[in-house]
Amino acid sequence: MQSDLINEIFKGANSRQSLYDLSIPKNWNNKLIIFIHGYMGYKDWGCWNLVSDFFVKEGYGFLKYNVSHNGGTIDNPIDFDDLDAFSENNYSKEIEDFEAILKVVENSFEKISEIYLIGHSRGGGIALLQSQNEQVDRICSWAGIASIVSRFPTGKQLEAWRNNGFYIRENGRTKQQMPHSYSQYEDFLQNKTRLNIEKYCRDSKKPTLVIHGEEDQSVTIEEGREIADWIGTELIPIACAQHTFGAKQPWERNELPEELLVVCKLTLQFFELKFKNDRNLHQEKMSLLSDLVKLARADQLIKTSEIEFLTYIAIQLGINDKDFNKIIHEDIDFVTSKSKADRILQFQRLILLMNIDGEINDREISFLMETAVKMSLSPEAVKNVLKKMKANNGQALDINDLQDIFSVGLN
Repeated sequence: MQSDLINEIFKGANSRQSLYDLSIPKNWNNKLIIFIHGYMGYKDWGCWNLVSDFFVKEGYGFLKYNVSHNGGTIDNPIDFDDLDAFSENNYSKEIEDFEAILKVVENSFEKISEIYLIGHSRGGGIALLQSQNEQVDRICSWAGIASIVSRFPTGKQLEAWRNNGFYIRENGRTKQQMPHSYSQYEDFLQNKTRLNIEKYCRDSKKPTLVIHGEEDQSVTIEEGREIADWIGTELIPIACAQHTFGAKQPWERNELPEELLVVCKLTLQFFELKFKNDRNLHQEKMSLLSDLVKLARADQLIKTSEIEFLTYIAIQLGINDKDFNKIIHEDIDFVTSKSKADRILQFQRLILLMNIDGEINDREISFLMETAVKMSLSPEAVKNVLKKMKANNGQALDINDLQDIFSVGLN
């Protein structure tokens, strides 16, 4: 039976009480995702409960919490009843809040195999600042901020903030006038090194996924590109998506918006990826992606949908941006996996790419047949797979079905 704790209390920065939710599925894989919300946000905003449901159904534990000084209270965690607390919030306190949540986790479980972070917007910045935390295994930035100092006023507005002691920003949902104490900026000046997102990204050894909406007007995609560049990974842009990937508050449907569902699926792929430092394994992955690129070029034109698919596969395989670009522009020697199951899955990825644009031509089929021979797979089995996938509306086949089809053609 699934275990759910809703609106549990923890003590965050300055011992201020705040709330968290924790869901553990019956089939728990002993991995926990911690979700960090953004500026003027909270754990129950928009689709965040549906996001939790998505990952819990996949076997992951999911914890989301309100930062202690977000303006919410124990009795009213959704609206901002305590504007004094909101005014005194700062990034250092949000780091303290995260550390307090880790203590909650430590006290709740004897052992967790891995802890993954998802941070949205400002929460993405807080997540990236945990790159040196030994308790954290992977980090995912959803429209995360690349710089804290750029969040503050500058020039005459900064001078006015210092003289007045506060400035006001309206909350778009509640229409409240949200005060920001100058102490927020003073805290940043005192903790510049700890709050330097660029430095933590450049020094990071954590597997990190960076996702950003192409139409984000709140935190532009340029910040996502900076984060990805500092880490040495690829930015995953979500076409036509804005800051919250199609979600809003309130969200009255019982399903995720299309853009956010894509983000969740990409994040799940990233969390399920096994990272290994095996050179031969890396060469096999490079070879596979190289063949996928060749297949996409078989009709002499790589379409946008195919590029997106190639990017998804690169994430699954753990291939960084530098190697991905190398594959796009250079030929890689073909390497066949020695594993029977791996060869079958490898070939299925090739077939999926052929179907991704909804068009199948003779040149692509010819390439598939040639590749099947190189992989010691039966061309007749390939034809049977294509027929079954066509009958299945182009969807991937179950691994057991694939093994049955290919078993007679494997050496």
